[in-house]
Amino acid sequence: MEEYLTVKELSARIKLAKQTIYNMIHKKEFVLNKHYYKPKAKIILFKWSAIEKWLEGDSPDLNESSSYPTQEIEDHNTPNIHKNPNSSINI
Repeated sequence: MEEYLTVKELSARIKLAKQTIYNMIHKKEFVLNKHYYKPKAKIILFKWSAIEKWLEGDSPDLNESSSYPTQEIEDHNTPNIHKNPNSSINI
């Protein structure tokens, strides 16, 4: 049977402050329905097996690439200029 932990229990088990855990949820380091569940508005339960994988280095599926894709522009005067295709201003 799967083991679920409250924020307080997880905090004690992995030696992180409760606020640090809340910050990690906010920063999406812990992913809803992967690392934790919210059965009610003010209840957070962490899936211990997912937390163990995270501790072993399993990164979240989200934000694997944190930067926008860039493409290099050839310019003989200024090499290595990058252009952001999602920006309206390109330098």
